[in-house]
Amino acid sequence: MKKILKVAFWIVLLFYAYLLIETVFFARDARRSVNLVPFDMITDEGFTLNVWGNILMFIPLGLYAANFLKKFNFWKAMWVVIGASLGIEVFQYIFKRGVSDIDDLLLNTMGGLIGISIYLVIKVMFKTKERVHSAISVLSLVIGIPVFLLTVILFLYNY
Repeated sequence: MKKILKVAFWIVLLFYAYLLIETVFFARDARRSVNLVPFDMITDEGFTLNVWGNILMFIPLGLYAANFLKKFNFWKAMWVVIGASLGIEVFQYIFKRGVSDIDDLLLNTMGGLIGISIYLVIKVMFKTKERVHSAISVLSLVIGIPVFLLTVILFLYNY
């Protein structure tokens, strides 16, 4: 069972990475724009799907970043999230894939912080690193399989 869980975990993780890359790079218009005014997008748009999407898409990254550290360190996990988000914004600018936005960085970081917080709750509940990893693997499957199926359905519906 552990082997199956491990393989399933990696499949879900790779699917998450694909979905994140697809969303932030390939599903964007070919344009280059920068917004350095904090909360400008949120003030203009309110809490739209774009705002919630920025938060939700980075919850798994925070969870995975915390999980992959040999010894958990909050700031190391946060720097992984912030670095990944900043990297995405820089690459979007370089390759003209949408708007490089400070709000995205802030919202992505908030999502990563939620993911790290979920990791901490799981860590308190399950104590050992092995049990924590197993719990995260199960959580990844419980959330990842429906998201995968929804993505396939949407893909088939739109093509």
